[in-house]
Amino acid sequence: PIKYVNISFKENKNNILDCTINVVPSKTISLSAELEGTYTAGYWGVAGNVNFANRNIFKGAETLSLLARWAFEKQDIIWAQEYGGQIGLKFPRFMLPFGSFDFKRKVHANTEFTATFDSQFRPGEFSTKSVGAGINYSWTRRQYQHVFQLFDLNYVYFDSISQSFRTSFLNPLKPLYNPYNYLNHFIMRIGYAGSYTSFNSNRPLQNYSSSRYTIETAGNLLYGLSHLFGKVPDSTGYYQLFKIRYAQYAKGEYNVTYHQIFDFENRFVYHFGFGLGFPYGNGDVIPYEKRFYSGGANSVRGWGESMLGPGVYNRIEGASRDFNQVGDIKLDMNMEYRAKMFWILEGALFLDAGNIWTIKDYDTQKGGTFKFDTFMNQIAIAYGFGLRFDIKFFIIRSDVGIRLFDPVLSRQQQWRVSPGWGDLALHIAIGYPF
Repeated sequence: PIKYVNISFKENKNNILDCTINVVPSKTISLSAELEGTYTAGYWGVAGNVNFANRNIFKGAETLSLLARWAFEKQDIIWAQEYGGQIGLKFPRFMLPFGSFDFKRKVHANTEFTATFDSQFRPGEFSTKSVGAGINYSWTRRQYQHVFQLFDLNYVYFDSISQSFRTSFLNPLKPLYNPYNYLNHFIMRIGYAGSYTSFNSNRPLQNYSSSRYTIETAGNLLYGLSHLFGKVPDSTGYYQLFKIRYAQYAKGEYNVTYHQIFDFENRFVYHFGFGLGFPYGNGDVIPYEKRFYSGGANSVRGWGESMLGPGVYNRIEGASRDFNQVGDIKLDMNMEYRAKMFWILEGALFLDAGNIWTIKDYDTQKGGTFKFDTFMNQIAIAYGFGLRFDIKFFIIRSDVGIRLFDPVLSRQQQWRVSPGWGDLALHIAIGYPF
């Protein structure tokens, strides 16, 4: 396997160019570990993962990757737990039954087969497991990168839900959480993700933009086969696969970032992001893990992760994490001034705006539905400052977000001209937010 190739030219005495090609091999086998601290909704935790890679498993630059991840979070006197893993096998070419040899040779592509497993235990609430598998094709052409997911399978299984959690949040007469989120479900989807950048390394002070876009659908093939073979819906009116209801939805997301560069030390960065998803056919709600959330280190930073929205929905009082704070529509608008200060330290000032909304009027998410005549007044606004430590390999970022406009509060209190401690949020993350 090759780490990188450098090609240089030098004129000799005979006015002829000498070409020098330096090829640096990469390590065939690597092992790495990461450890991180977490803080979510008042609870401290620790997480980490171990990565193993063999980049020449079949002597043809094929990569076998193994990932093991674990996380613990102390909730009062009990520890919430999560652990999982992923195995991937990547081939440096198109693994297709069609297409000419020249086409497969000219396009720099990869084919990756993956399998995943994840297990979560939340004390006093529930424990769940999920398994998945997929095939991805990725390739690069000039300044564009493409990833096509031929298929992605995911099965989510709830092996236990505490009686107290059922009574408090899943009461059949008046549930606080959507019951569908706590049923076993099956997702079979197909998707595409792409990105583009106009950045030119030969002109590092030239303004540039970059964009990312994704689209995916799930359940269409299964829904068509259900009709083709005359399957009968269950008692609730939905089709099942292996006695498990499968999801059906479409979802897309677009993000664009523009860098306005003044010099090596100063720049403005603008970001706009929009996402939309809607269920149909065999689904009346998008699975929880596929919906959007707002707030956090890369969104509206005056709120913690998944603590904003949808719309003017009122958060359940006393809940460590409200699982209703997800939506089908997402809007993010950000503006950030970045300046190099000294040594490895960078500073930033930012202004964020956005929220999420539901596309349907769900009983468990009152006030969260998107409406054209009200959504403008439901856009949350935050501002703040941050410090970044550029240690070359990655950026360690610390941001303090302050709420400026909170759409959930009463009209007299929405503008936070005198913010209190409850209007502040601290975020520690790796990398720039956009």
